[in-house]
Amino acid sequence: MDQLADVNIAHAALIAVAVFMVPGFVINLLSGIRVPWAVAAATPTTFALFGFSGWLLSQLGIRYDVGTVSVVWAIACLIALAWSLAFYFAGRRRREAVLHKAPWWKRYGGGLADPNWILPAAGAITGSFLFLQRCISLFDDLPHRLADIPQGWDVQWHASEVRWVMDSGIADPTRMGELRNYEGQAQMYYPSGWHAGAGILGEIAHLTPIEATNLTGFVLPGIVLPLSVGLIAWRIVNRRGMLAQIGAGLSAVLIFCAPTVFWIGSYVGAWPYVAAMCMTGIVLALFMSIAAVPRRALAAGLGFMGLAMVHPSAVTVPVMALALWWLTRLIWAPSRKTSGFTAGALVRLKDLAVLALTGGIATAILLPQLLSGSASTEEVSSFTDLGDVSRAESWGEVFTMATRHHEEFGDINWTWLFVLAGIGAATALWRLNLWAPLTFGLSAWITANSIVPFADPWGGLLEFVGALHYNSAHRLIMPVTMFLFAAAGVGIATVIRLVTVGFLTQPIVRRISWGVSAVLAVAVAVIAIPAEQSLVEDGSDFAVASVHDGRMTNDSDTKAFDWLAKQPKAYEGTIMGDPADGHGWMYAYNGLPSIERHYLMSTNPVPGSVNTLYWHGNLAGAGNHGESHTRNSVDEAIDDLKVNYFVTSLPNFWAFQKEDRALAEWLYTSPGLTLVYKDGPVAIFAVNSHFTDEQLDRMRGSGSPDPLPHQATYGELGVNLLATEDMLSDATVDRGDTSQAPAVAHDADGNPYLYGDTTTPRDEDPSDVPYYHRPTLKDEGGVDITQVAPDPFDY
Repeated sequence: MDQLADVNIAHAALIAVAVFMVPGFVINLLSGIRVPWAVAAATPTTFALFGFSGWLLSQLGIRYDVGTVSVVWAIACLIALAWSLAFYFAGRRRREAVLHKAPWWKRYGGGLADPNWILPAAGAITGSFLFLQRCISLFDDLPHRLADIPQGWDVQWHASEVRWVMDSGIADPTRMGELRNYEGQAQMYYPSGWHAGAGILGEIAHLTPIEATNLTGFVLPGIVLPLSVGLIAWRIVNRRGMLAQIGAGLSAVLIFCAPTVFWIGSYVGAWPYVAAMCMTGIVLALFMSIAAVPRRALAAGLGFMGLAMVHPSAVTVPVMALALWWLTRLIWAPSRKTSGFTAGALVRLKDLAVLALTGGIATAILLPQLLSGSASTEEVSSFTDLGDVSRAESWGEVFTMATRHHEEFGDINWTWLFVLAGIGAATALWRLNLWAPLTFGLSAWITANSIVPFADPWGGLLEFVGALHYNSAHRLIMPVTMFLFAAAGVGIATVIRLVTVGFLTQPIVRRISWGVSAVLAVAVAVIAIPAEQSLVEDGSDFAVASVHDGRMTNDSDTKAFDWLAKQPKAYEGTIMGDPADGHGWMYAYNGLPSIERHYLMSTNPVPGSVNTLYWHGNLAGAGNHGESHTRNSVDEAIDDLKVNYFVTSLPNFWAFQKEDRALAEWLYTSPGLTLVYKDGPVAIFAVNSHFTDEQLDRMRGSGSPDPLPHQATYGELGVNLLATEDMLSDATVDRGDTSQAPAVAHDADGNPYLYGDTTTPRDEDPSDVPYYHRPTLKDEGGVDITQVAPDPFDY
């Protein structure tokens, strides 16, 4: 479990940053966009590569791994290069004419030679460093560091999916039913871009699935959230001057202290969703530039694909913002100045066409995946998170970001934030960028509607969007928070520029103002950082470290998983248990084939074998029709699913969940199962009929932490192993009203075997040999024992 115990987590995090940025950066750069934009948009493009490769390779029957993804990457690079060359030759004459007239410092606007990127980049790097440094320090203090198992509801599934990607080479979101629904393989769509990226990281950095899951969980949002908020601030100003530079840089730093995006999102375990929401500002800003710079359309389309494949719910944010931006800005101030009605109409149509085609083509490429997942929309939209508050209180919760778990960060006074954001909003209005406050207001309205619904038609329209986010205020508040902090960064920048008389136009005054403004911006960041760290110190510990409290899966569980992995047939069949108790972590931990890989029960045929075992697993070997040696439907289900072990690991995840006594308490008296391992609430039972007596004896004696109960012997049960089969078939065994000893098997020479053991004949009466019950007679029909069995939840 402690594979990374001697490895610097910071080094692993740097590898993760490279894995998540370098592939996309290379594609973006080859597509012809400048280095700053190529870096900023790198991560969404990388996850477009990972996500699309996962689907495409699966459809072609090719394994998903570093080698095959590298081939797809090479093809993507060639496409990007062809795209760039097409633009180069198409615009060569016009570009040469412009460059010939422009001074040298304007010939490479937007590139590395343009200093406008320095302050925003410094802010984004600082913001990312704050997130990563804090998380690394928290993981360093955990008992098993990156290998520590988080206890969240969603994370078990994410870790299982990462294991599936790494072991099976399948990262296709349309094939997740093969992982989730063992019996029947019911089709299931689940966005897998995040998991595909984690799988590649695990392979490159030699991490276990749990380590890769934990690392991706904080590195991915940590590198994109500051960039995203900074780019929103950049677009709020919508110019390339010092105001935009300072606003972008400071907002990227300030977002570190926002509880409701990175921190609480991490705590609730919605890691792919959080990562996608943290990318939205990047995709939005990139799309806003393609009308003026169509060359960026390829990067924008790939970014949109990456966003959708990490989590499709997040696409509502850039789509809504772009619609408002087009309506309130682009249609009035198109990408190119023209004279005359016809020319103006044409350029506006061109702008709209570029936006629509870029988004439309990206969506069309994803359509096979999205159509497969359309059935999941109803399940997602069925969730609600209504609050028992008044309308006014619901608005108060939204504007103060007082959604789920906010209290863990203490009673924070956000007055400073609201004042600064108000100044930033005023700046946006002054610049005629109405889309920004409108996007903030619409996002806040959707969030408030999820707490206290509005009357139709508005309530229904708002819920249409909110339903894609599980109608959960703690999810919907994320774009509200991001726009609020972006506006605050612009607000600080506005104050700095006013103080330094940045509105004056004399060249010497402007140069001095720029320098003083930059110094003041750095000073503000230096002062703000310690305050931010103090503000979220306790809350971040709650968000990251408390999730690893061992409540569900702890050292006792992993010790049991390690023990089970060494037992016979551990990987040859399946392992059954109640999904609610978290035993399914064994799959993510060391690949043990648990039927359930999530706390939520899988989708199975009804009637079916999994449901039979879930309700009546304790009736294994209990006989049928009053005959202990007659098989029942539980025995058939065990063989159908190839179940070799049952595992129980109480408690259940939710306090309101009743214990499934059939898979917990009653297993201890199951005639067809034998307790082979126990450590407190963790217990492992072997299916007698799938093992020999010798194997069961060996397992019972191989190191159970808790003493195992005595296993009754043939002698104690009054059974003579050398007796005839007829005598034994009538012998009564004191294990319940329907328990009887079965017939004995013999070798070719007539020597009897231990029952079920076809390898060890006995030539004497082994009265001290433990008896393991195994029914062998076929059920001839009638009322099955499960039909008259008690309800395990009726208490």
